Amino acid sequence: MKLPPLVYLLGLVSFLMDVASEMAYPLLPLFLASLGATPTAIGLVEGVAEATASLFKVVGGRLSDRIGRRRPFLLLGYGLPALFRPILALAQSPWHVLLYRFLDRTGKGLRTAPRDALIAESVSQEALGRAYGLHRGLDTLGATLGPFLAFLLLPLLGVRGVFWLSALPALMAALILLFLRESPKPPRPLPPLRLSRMGRGYRRFLLVSGVFTLALSSNAFLLLRLKDLGLSEGQVTLAYTLYNLAYALLAYPFGSLADRVGLRRVVALGFGLYALVYLGFALAASAGLGVAFLLLYALYSAAFEGSSRAYLATLVPPEEKASAIGLYHTLMGLLLLPASLLFGLLWQALGARAAFLAGAGLALLALGLFLVDERRRPPYPEGGP
Repeated sequence: MKLPPLVYLLGLVSFLMDVASEMAYPLLPLFLASLGATPTAIGLVEGVAEATASLFKVVGGRLSDRIGRRRPFLLLGYGLPALFRPILALAQSPWHVLLYRFLDRTGKGLRTAPRDALIAESVSQEALGRAYGLHRGLDTLGATLGPFLAFLLLPLLGVRGVFWLSALPALMAALILLFLRESPKPPRPLPPLRLSRMGRGYRRFLLVSGVFTLALSSNAFLLLRLKDLGLSEGQVTLAYTLYNLAYALLAYPFGSLADRVGLRRVVALGFGLYALVYLGFALAASAGLGVAFLLLYALYSAAFEGSSRAYLATLVPPEEKASAIGLYHTLMGLLLLPASLLFGLLWQALGARAAFLAGAGLALLALGLFLVDERRRPPYPEGGP
């Protein structure tokens, strides 16, 4: 069964936006450190950024369901990060970077739930894993090219020059969305958003994902750990490029695997791989081992990111799909602030090993909670395995 052109168009947009974002992202923790930021401050910046993105996901999803349109939120969500890129390029203190990350993640929050709902609405139940896997693969292919471009351009342009140039693919992503067409639904009033209407499977997954999110420190800490293990700034950027390349190549195969063996099994595999990766980063004593565990982290990302989104889509009521997806991402994102802040505090007070061990323990707890839930079928007709 072929996937519809809409999935490929959204994948292309995400590809270009991730080229833009990931040209800057691997340099951000090092740039923040050069501006005088401590590990705790870096954790605060990343935590606020991700919490902001997730807070606006329920806003974008709810408004999208209410007006029956997805496209306006995609245009706004992809356009804002391109317009605000000069704030990052001109930053003189960690708080300037925090402002940019806040505005950038606001755009991400507004677009995510409408986009994910649009993908889910465009394919059949049997193709959800492949659709989300393809989207994550193209998204991450952009995340592969971005750091590689940064690696090549850094000696020529410097960090700020790379930040300026990263605005171009972001603008291209927003322009491509002008070609997106949708069949709008009539606007309709929606009752207040209540968890009681979402079903037990959805609420259970919220609990499990909440525990797991507390283990999710920012990827910035993985890059800092590689620097501590002996890699240079350029080598860290190159290692992050390899991570994203592996993720991009594996995302669609894992999506296809999830359609065949069941979404729950691949989600559980993702929880287990994450715990193994963080245990490895805690115990690694060389840069080579750090890079090896970063590549294993790519395996986790490929297994979990697409399959968890597809699994979530099977748990939500069809009439409030974007709202339920947005609420999920909002609640998880709000937990990212204490998660990243706690990780930074543990690192600063007890060292990197203690911080990564705590993350591994929380991931194993989430896996245990997920496995003891014997319910296999969500309460909605489109429910998956």
